Amino acid sequence: MSKRRIQADQQIVTDKDFEFAIKEKTLVRVVQNGMQIRPTSTIAGYNPDAIRMEDGSVVHRKANSFFAISE
Repeated sequence: MSKRRIQADQQIVTDKDFEFAIKEKTLVRVVQNGMQIRPTSTIAGYNPDAIRMEDGSVVHRKANSFFAISE
């Protein structure tokens, strides 16, 4: 089994980070101004402007921070 590329509490910032988070089905905490704004979920897709969560919601990429959590 290979080592996970996204570690617990790691901030997910780059396109490569988002690709690994999707591939590894990493649970993600979405934070805005220091407050978690939505339930923890996995990422389904991304583009330069937005992140699509597994539940179908879309979160603006530049206005929020994304952190991996331990499972």
